[in-house]
Amino acid sequence: MKCPVCKTKPCTTMELDDNLNAAACEACGGHWISKGNYTRWLKGHGETLPEKPFSEVQFEVDDVQDAKICPECGRLLLKYKVGHGLDFFLDQCPACGGVWLDHNEWNALQDKNLHDEIHKIFSTRWQNQIRSDQKRETLDKAYANQLGSEAYARAQEMRTWLQDQPQKAAILAFLADDDPYRV
Repeated sequence: MKCPVCKTKPCTTMELDDNLNAAACEACGGHWISKGNYTRWLKGHGETLPEKPFSEVQFEVDDVQDAKICPECGRLLLKYKVGHGLDFFLDQCPACGGVWLDHNEWNALQDKNLHDEIHKIFSTRWQNQIRSDQKRETLDKAYANQLGSEAYARAQEMRTWLQDQPQKAAILAFLADDDPYRV
């Protein structure tokens, strides 16, 4: 099996985790996990671990953006954004379901306890949530830029307070009226 990044370097079998075999490229540090190996490992792994916030240890990930070809079946690998605070993509084969992990991507996934949820990253639900989170972040920055950070923080506080008010509509009408006291 040849490395999908280096193209000519052979991959050697190694144990990526307890009972999880992967093909590893010594040149670029990437790993190929076949769908069968991952599924077997996942079944024996036990319950899914809860996602962790980032620890102090950060991994330098080499997210190779070039197109990659599946080392098992020769199909073009598709890229899926990981999200959840990790700013890199995983490459999956749409035909055989294998996954290519660039250098340190496995370590970063382990650091967040997402290594036992790789199969979910490729789902429509996961990818839609990432797009929704990105949209929210973009709008958050736009509001902060337009209003100024102090005014935006104050508006967020008022918004949070307003959500629990039984007379929310009346309060909004009062605030929107240029002269709520005119007769």
